[in-house]
Amino acid sequence: MDYARSHFAYLARYNRGANTALVGHLSALPASEISKPRGSYFGSIQGILDHTIMCDINWLRRFRELFASDEPLNRPRLAPAGHAWTVFEFPVFEEFRRERAVVDAIFEDWVALADTDRFGEVLAYSDSHGSPRRYYMHEALDHVFNHQTHHRGQVSQILDELGIEHDYSNLVGCAAAPGESPAAP
Repeated sequence: MDYARSHFAYLARYNRGANTALVGHLSALPASEISKPRGSYFGSIQGILDHTIMCDINWLRRFRELFASDEPLNRPRLAPAGHAWTVFEFPVFEEFRRERAVVDAIFEDWVALADTDRFGEVLAYSDSHGSPRRYYMHEALDHVFNHQTHHRGQVSQILDELGIEHDYSNLVGCAAAPGESPAAP
């Protein structure tokens, strides 16, 4: 089966664009607003952001199990061992901003060179609770991008409650490749 690089490149561009726009909106907020408890599952905007990026890093490490020779998956940021699912490593927003850009670049760079024929292979791993899991690689990659969208939606709701105008969820508008128009052909 053909797992089109264009599909995953589109999702990687969308996620980069949406994350960049989200970070832009959040950078105007004082740090106290980003870390303020909001009643969400992860407590605060920062809690949501930290959860999402830590999951992204852990997924990239899992993908490295099948694509060990792909350079983007061997970058130093993915090398340190022992990141827990609940450790919030980026309490300073500027650190998060830089890290989000690094992780988004790894996704884009990796999708650009990965052997997409191998996306039909099974990815076997243990989840954060130690339970064994098995998914087709292409399904796991779709999940990662959808997971980011889900949590950006949670932050969007908080921004709505704060009265901050935003629109970073437009898949078509955010995913245009460099030099392409976001409008329909």
